[in-house]
Amino acid sequence: MNTIAIIMARGGSKGLPRKNVKLLAGKPLIAYTIEHAIASGVCDEVIVTTEDDEIAEISKKYGAKVPFQRPAELADDVTPPEPVIKHALLEFEKISKKTFDIVVYLQATDLFRSPQMITDCVNRLKNDPDIDTVFSAYKTHKHFWTEKDDGNYERLTELTYEARQSRGKKTTYREDQGIASAFRATLLKEQNRRVGDKVAIISNEDFRTSIDIHNEFDFWLAETVFTKWSENEKNSYKVLDDDLNFLGKDLQSWSQSIRNGYIRSYVIFALHETGVFDLLRKNKNLSINEIAKKCNLNPTLLNGVMNFIYHADQIIVKENDKFSLTEKGQQWLFTDPVLAMSFGAVGAYSCILTELVPSLKNEKKYGQDFIRKGEFIAKGSYHTGRANYSWVLDKMKEYGIKKIADLGCGSADVIINFCKIDPNLSGVGIDISTKALEEADSRVKKNNLSDRIKLSQGDLYKPETFSESVKDVDAFNAIMVMHEFLRDGEVSVINMFKSMKKQFKGKYFFLGEFDCLEDEEYQKTKYPDRIHYLFYQHMIHPLTNQGLTTKEGWLNIFKKAGIEVVEMNDKLNFRLVQFILKF
Repeated sequence: MNTIAIIMARGGSKGLPRKNVKLLAGKPLIAYTIEHAIASGVCDEVIVTTEDDEIAEISKKYGAKVPFQRPAELADDVTPPEPVIKHALLEFEKISKKTFDIVVYLQATDLFRSPQMITDCVNRLKNDPDIDTVFSAYKTHKHFWTEKDDGNYERLTELTYEARQSRGKKTTYREDQGIASAFRATLLKEQNRRVGDKVAIISNEDFRTSIDIHNEFDFWLAETVFTKWSENEKNSYKVLDDDLNFLGKDLQSWSQSIRNGYIRSYVIFALHETGVFDLLRKNKNLSINEIAKKCNLNPTLLNGVMNFIYHADQIIVKENDKFSLTEKGQQWLFTDPVLAMSFGAVGAYSCILTELVPSLKNEKKYGQDFIRKGEFIAKGSYHTGRANYSWVLDKMKEYGIKKIADLGCGSADVIINFCKIDPNLSGVGIDISTKALEEADSRVKKNNLSDRIKLSQGDLYKPETFSESVKDVDAFNAIMVMHEFLRDGEVSVINMFKSMKKQFKGKYFFLGEFDCLEDEEYQKTKYPDRIHYLFYQHMIHPLTNQGLTTKEGWLNIFKKAGIEVVEMNDKLNFRLVQFILKF
């Protein structure tokens, strides 16, 4: 489902003039919302609709598109959101020649959201076709009353102290659509509304979400809370995380958290790979025997696995010996971060951990005695990089690229998805591995793309080995490939680029690479946020004999190789930096 995030930002705000570009903690206010939308990983496009040139320029700087100027009649202070969003949606569909299924609505004046809130809203819509609208709402324990027609007042919330303390069964929510909201595009196109008849709520209990910036005091409050709270988090993150049992506040919780995480990672991977989660995604209240029969699994083993995950997590529920996914399970299990972890970290790379002891002792060597599984690398890579594909493809269109050569294509996952997204694109997959090309050929045929994707064997160190097969391409592409050659040293990569420049002079090269973190950056990052990067930077690549470097390291390599950097985007997901080079 194509998803577009639309952010409204007028230049003529009256309560707090120029609030959308006013610097909060050193950054324009609107930048935070743009970054949240991009970081959510679920928005194929992020656009800002504005009539103001300064807002437009700042929005572009932070990664949003501003493809048109909002008409003056839709930029006054009495126009409701619906006609503005509808205009933006229809105009961008016309410009991009794309149709969008889901619209994400965000307000720049709502600062205290996490990207995950946006992710949860969109995924809930994707996972449940019966839902029209999903939005974030603050779960409150306060009592609320309403005035009746007869002048008397009626309590809306539960009466008893016990119900109030437990927040009762009839929870009261404060709607916060500006924090995060997603709705079906047809709702706006056909009915001119954002909130449909069937609504789902993504609950949040962060009181800061009540801060909505409309005047000078709101801005002061937001900046004070943002800077002071952030400073407190920075100075005491270890205590906060211990309280949350992320690392464990004592020996028992720490040791058992390790055991739980170790087992759960394998169980979640196994239940994804065997189709159990997909089955439960579509069906409720299934017994072990029903699940085992439908997925062709051993019921005795499955019983143990399902009962473990039921008691160790909150993603499935069991009632009368029948299992269903919880709301949290529906929202989280099928997100890109979880699927990337399951298929990539566990499915593909668990071998580097199970073989860690003999590897450390020099008794076994990766690539000779054991190797990662290509099919799971392909799946994991897809979910890791998918959120960034739209930027790359948009740039290829901008530069007039019709045919690409995907270097180090592996199982052809990237080029297949590029061609599925853009029906006008074709390409050539290049890899040195015969086995990888066999897998790629199978996947290309399975996706009915044999007429648009050709495959060829070639050694990137020797461009002449594949030059004939790419003679008619407009550009080269490599996402998380070139770093592998850093195992041979920086000079070898520089010489490779020099050889390619000589062979393919004038061609574009779209190159995506991970930007390594320094020790100080890790220490300033909260523990849950740093683990993905730690595993990627300090486990996957060193233990599989690959190299990595920083954004600055790559720029230095390009300079030494005499390669022109035409454009760079360092605001993509997973710290991927996308370079557009020219040989």
